[in-house]
Amino acid sequence: MRSFLASIAAALALAGCANGLMLNAAPARSDDTFMQIQPGMTRDDVRRLIGAPDETMAFPLSNTDSWGYQYYDTWGYLAVFSVTFGPDGRAVSRFSRRVNQGNDHGSR
Repeated sequence: MRSFLASIAAALALAGCANGLMLNAAPARSDDTFMQIQPGMTRDDVRRLIGAPDETMAFPLSNTDSWGYQYYDTWGYLAVFSVTFGPDGRAVSRFSRRVNQGNDHGSR
């Protein structure tokens, strides 16, 4: 009986791990995905589309904040995508920039 209960506990633990991995999986990051971010989208809209940001930064003087996401762009360069939210919590701008111009190319 003890062996049977241990088997069930192990199966439930593995199922929980598998479900946890699926729940925490971030959306794929690509130029195409980031291009879907448009002015006027809410923070929740952005989070649903591209997941939680890698970093955030507040700009108190302008009452805005930005979310940053690291990824490899279409050409294989390490880049950062940033979306800025206005005081109303809606996206007002977006941009992507390469972290450097070639030292990381092809290192995926």
